[in-house]
Amino acid sequence: MNFLYLFKTAVVGLKTNKVRSFLTILGIIIGIAAVVAMMSLGAGAQHLIVGQITSMGSNNIFIEPGSFDPKKTSMMEAMMEGIEVKTLKVSDAEAIEKLPEIEEAAPFVLGTGKVIYRDINKKITFMGTTPAAHIIEGTEVIVGRDFTDQEVKSQARVAILGYDIAHDLFKDDDPIGKTIRIKRTNFRVIGVLEKRGSQAFMNLDDNIYVPITTAQKLLLGVDHVRWIVAKAKSKDVINEAVDDIRVLLRERHNIYNPEGDLTKDDFRVMSQVEASQTLGSVLGIFTLFLSSIAAIALVVGGIGIMNIMLVSVTERTKEIGLRKAVGARKKDILYQFLIEAVVLTLIGGIIGVVLGIFGSFFGGIVLGKMLHMQWKFFISFKAIVLGVGVAVIVGLVFGIYPARRASQLSPIEALRYE
Repeated sequence: MNFLYLFKTAVVGLKTNKVRSFLTILGIIIGIAAVVAMMSLGAGAQHLIVGQITSMGSNNIFIEPGSFDPKKTSMMEAMMEGIEVKTLKVSDAEAIEKLPEIEEAAPFVLGTGKVIYRDINKKITFMGTTPAAHIIEGTEVIVGRDFTDQEVKSQARVAILGYDIAHDLFKDDDPIGKTIRIKRTNFRVIGVLEKRGSQAFMNLDDNIYVPITTAQKLLLGVDHVRWIVAKAKSKDVINEAVDDIRVLLRERHNIYNPEGDLTKDDFRVMSQVEASQTLGSVLGIFTLFLSSIAAIALVVGGIGIMNIMLVSVTERTKEIGLRKAVGARKKDILYQFLIEAVVLTLIGGIIGVVLGIFGSFFGGIVLGKMLHMQWKFFISFKAIVLGVGVAVIVGLVFGIYPARRASQLSPIEALRYE
């Protein structure tokens, strides 16, 4: 018998029991859809976050507190664990800014609290920084002005509002000169920033910016900073700038480290490119982890296919005996049932890929709205090939035993089966 005939015979057998065939491939559909959706959403998140970091400026250098640990390479991980390292100061940012390769350097602190204006009460994130921050980020104050270096030195109680929080508090009124209260401290509004959108799952338009010294002393009660961002004068000097920053901070923090061992430092220095690569790798591993969990459904679906195929062999014992009696060989029976299993999983794989694509599309829309981000729909060709390929492999692996069992049946005993 040729392959085409065996294929047609397998399809006819599947059409005869449509409901059973559908229930058989349901586990494969769910598993493939979950894997494709997870990989697509992960790829979308990776492109989104890395793109946002890149858009902040290719010349930027990030300085974070804490020693280098290969297992924990980001400030985000430290923040998630509730660890607040206190090794960086405002004076470190001022010293970094004086390096010949550096154009600007800005320290940052971060906190949350309630902002009150008249009868409006909202929970917000406030950032303490310096005027250099908006120069580095390329952000414009569209109403009013930025705060000055003198206001930073004098711990002035002035605030610049993000675009959305300004609208929430003042609607169409002019906010300049108005007084708002943040954590029991009054601030005079001096500016409103342009609309910026979201970065790293944070809506920047809901933030309020105040002088870093004011945030440290009046709002947080600290004397350290959470991170520093420096802008190199050109891409050509970024590596040199990173090395000089490390040397400078070792001197300032009294760290003897002539061999340049990063694990001995109490800070981490990372260029924009390194930050993008690191975050991309972390997101890639996270996506792989989620896809691995989703792949468990494929194993369950494969076991389901094997069980149903075994039931099918039992139900069609007489058919197998009749086919053997008229000349069908063992391998013909083997191929027929094996093709049935592969066709089942292939159909399930195709349906799963389609559902996974739709799931990732609508999932991206929902996540974008929840996180206030422009989520880019992204389908990985690798995910589609993997989904269909895995479906075929599952069909082969879990279809071999039932097909082999069918091929081993004795024609005489099969014809006598009741």
